[in-house]
Amino acid sequence: MDVEKAFQVVGNFGRYQASSFVCLASIQFFLALQMVQIMFIGAKPDVTTTSRGIMQPVGMVTIVTEWKLYDKMWTVDLVQSIFMFGVLMGNLLIGQLSDKFGRKSVLYKVFGMLIFTSFLTTFANNYKILAAIRYFVGVFQGGTVLVSFVLAQELLGSSVWTITGNIMPALFAVGIAALAGLASIFTNWHDLCLVTSLPGILPLLGLIFVPESPRWLYSQGKVSEAENTLQYMARKNGVPQTVCSSIILRHSVKKKAVTYTIRDLFTSRQIAVRTIVMGYLWFVCSFAYYGLTMAAGDLSPNLYTSVALSGLVELPSYVISMFLIDRNWAGRRKTLAGTLLFCGVACVAIMFVHVNEDTGTSTAKLVLGLLGKLAISASFAIVYIYASELFPTVIRNVGMGTSSVCARVGGMLAPYIPSLKKFAAPLPFVIFGLVSLIAGFISFALPETLNQPIPDTIDDVIKNENIKTNATQDDTTHLLHDTDAV
Repeated sequence: MDVEKAFQVVGNFGRYQASSFVCLASIQFFLALQMVQIMFIGAKPDVTTTSRGIMQPVGMVTIVTEWKLYDKMWTVDLVQSIFMFGVLMGNLLIGQLSDKFGRKSVLYKVFGMLIFTSFLTTFANNYKILAAIRYFVGVFQGGTVLVSFVLAQELLGSSVWTITGNIMPALFAVGIAALAGLASIFTNWHDLCLVTSLPGILPLLGLIFVPESPRWLYSQGKVSEAENTLQYMARKNGVPQTVCSSIILRHSVKKKAVTYTIRDLFTSRQIAVRTIVMGYLWFVCSFAYYGLTMAAGDLSPNLYTSVALSGLVELPSYVISMFLIDRNWAGRRKTLAGTLLFCGVACVAIMFVHVNEDTGTSTAKLVLGLLGKLAISASFAIVYIYASELFPTVIRNVGMGTSSVCARVGGMLAPYIPSLKKFAAPLPFVIFGLVSLIAGFISFALPETLNQPIPDTIDDVIKNENIKTNATQDDTTHLLHDTDAV
């Protein structure tokens, strides 16, 4: 049997896999605390002037108030861009390491370093040191984001990927809302950095009990190890021993393990199209997602409320996307296109909304901004699931890593877009809207993956698309014959 059929024996989501998934999914909560932390530690609070003419911050102590960066707010955007550049490098380098050395072994080391470097953030004493530390936080963050998602999915049967693929970003959204709550309590940025570095310890300990991906083992020619892992998982799930012993994977001629690189993403037309289109879609999802998150402070006068709502509004988006992408009349492609187009329309519509001249906000602007965030959140969740199904196992991490690199380019640019409001208040939202509209239309260039077999090799992709092409040609030929007969 192949690996996918083996999961039907092991269980697509047995109790052992469920505990492993909880551990891996909880990492997303920690990742959210780090990803948008700069919104609070780099905030520019209101100030009052004492009788001696000294400016004092009201309510918050941030890097801006401590290091007197009131006239150098560009340094805050720079720190976040450097962090995102680190995330980009982590996606690019660590993704390939996990393809070569294994998902679990790489994840355990990288996530441990993420916790350590995020803890070091607490002790930065100027923005240059902070930027350097945040770069390494970004590197380990980027690796953790990618490998934890891939490992979580590869430990499960593909039939539950839709559900689990939406649960993980939902926990990320809860993390954003929790960050707003923590920031309202720990108003000194040193304290906030400290308390947001500690929650990662629990899932790190839990990783000890998470197995290596049997899909990765099999793709590397380690068939016996893959069988042992699957049989172990089956026993832990309560499958009878006699059934466990029946899990025998199909052996092929033993080959030397092959290391795949970015170049393999362009070895065939089918894979190249998926790589290029996915690259732009991930760029847009990250660009608009983090841009709208960073611009949340412009939707409401209260920063904590705005960020909390920006996180919580994501939760219904995952329920909606989870419902739609498994429907034959919607699927992955149409749902992705629809959410991107909806985000584009909502953001562009903000330019026609009347706002309060003093605060620059209004209820209509808040609603449209949150609707845009809801839609782009759904899109971001879908591209993770979609990409994991489009790229075959042998290059899944490379493909998703490359797509994620494109996303991080979007994340690097996103912090600078909200500052364009000085030219026209709705301009940032219009930019996010236009790129989303374009992405919505080009997503139709991808094939639908709903109810299709998950490819293991590049040849599987080519073979599957040739079958579809031949089927389409046969249908056309039959239609022509029928027309001639009439």
